[in-house]
Amino acid sequence: MNPTTIQPVSWAVLIGLSLLFVVILTLLLIFHQGLRRLREGADRLARGDLRQRLHIQSPLPIGEVASALNRMADQLEERLNSLAQQRNELDAVLASMVEGVLAVDQDDRLLSINPAGARVLGIDPRWALGRSFQEFIRHRALQRFFETALQSDSPIQANVTIPPSPAFPAAVPQAAVTEPPAPAAPPLPDRVLQAQGAALRDAMGRRIGALVVLHDITRLQQLENIQRQFVANVSHELRTPIAAIKAALETILDGDPSSPQDQQHFLQIASRQANRLEAIIEDLLSLSRLEQDLEAGRIELHFASLHAVLSSAAETCLVRAQNKKIQILLTCPTDFQASANPQLLEQAVVNLLDNAIKYSPDSSTVQLSAQRFSGEMVIAVSDEGPGIDAEHLPRLFDRFYRTDKARSRAVGGTGLGLAIVKHIAQAHSGHVSVDSTPGQGSTFRIHLPAPSPSASL
Repeated sequence: MNPTTIQPVSWAVLIGLSLLFVVILTLLLIFHQGLRRLREGADRLARGDLRQRLHIQSPLPIGEVASALNRMADQLEERLNSLAQQRNELDAVLASMVEGVLAVDQDDRLLSINPAGARVLGIDPRWALGRSFQEFIRHRALQRFFETALQSDSPIQANVTIPPSPAFPAAVPQAAVTEPPAPAAPPLPDRVLQAQGAALRDAMGRRIGALVVLHDITRLQQLENIQRQFVANVSHELRTPIAAIKAALETILDGDPSSPQDQQHFLQIASRQANRLEAIIEDLLSLSRLEQDLEAGRIELHFASLHAVLSSAAETCLVRAQNKKIQILLTCPTDFQASANPQLLEQAVVNLLDNAIKYSPDSSTVQLSAQRFSGEMVIAVSDEGPGIDAEHLPRLFDRFYRTDKARSRAVGGTGLGLAIVKHIAQAHSGHVSVDSTPGQGSTFRIHLPAPSPSASL
């Protein structure tokens, strides 16, 4: 071959090799940069940063890998968002439940507890998580229930009675600060928890612990006890006048018809007992109407003069007071006002005055007053009667509760007057209180919210 033709061929080969080297070097550089970006993107995914996406434009398979990583990140973000939403919804449901919900594992450690469960047990959930329930549950009966729930394959249920704790609120309203000291609050009752337990299993159906639901039914049981007592008291109170009426009528029917004086005597007994029976039924109906109107919101309140209400109540009771030579002293500024239903409020004051007159000795004094204390308008009725022992004070406003049943019936009480007063006070967003010392008389109070100065103008 001619040497002159070899030289151009050599140059062509060299140029081709150079171009090939440049292409290979470029591809290696692109591949290296793509791998670095892939590594950085994978690191971000591993750290949980799913918002970043890889933008690698390459004809090499590395571009397909980047696209696959981006799709995986989209799917992971979507699933994690869905899981987070479900978790938030579950937390919201558990937080709004009145029942306490606790989950424990097979080693007795607390996995989860909602706010209601923490309140029922009186514990700090942040401290209790991860601890054995033996550490934060101090009641042996409740510990045994958790132990049974962890061992049982079927759901279990039981009522557990535990002592009161500071987290359990008292059902007694706090009286406003007045001049006389408020009576001490009665001790809190034991709590009754309705406990339900079931096995806790994972997605594969394997048992991992137990789920326990606690429902505080203390108030419900108290209401059931009150209902039973009320039915028993109503039956007893109605039976007494009915029995007296029946005995009087039988005596007349079986007696000597030529003795009109005896017939008149027994007819008077029947009449008095019929009047008493009518009074009991009327008070029961009054209580029922109050409760229904209060629940339905039918009790209308407007600003009214307390002096006018108290004056009218004192005038209503004036004749009964004069019969015992009792003086009713009214102390109330004429400009005192309160948001009230005047007719109902007068009925409550009349009931208190009537009781004070019944139990006060002749020629004594009953004081009726209205004062403003700590944002409340306080109506007080004080007498000079025999007073009431401290043990009776917490239940004085219960229906048919009597400190001296024989004496109460002798003076003609139905046992419902103070209960009506309490319901009327509650209808005015207020409450009642009582102070009494044996031998020194009693003071009954109705506490009403005081109007703001601008509202009473």
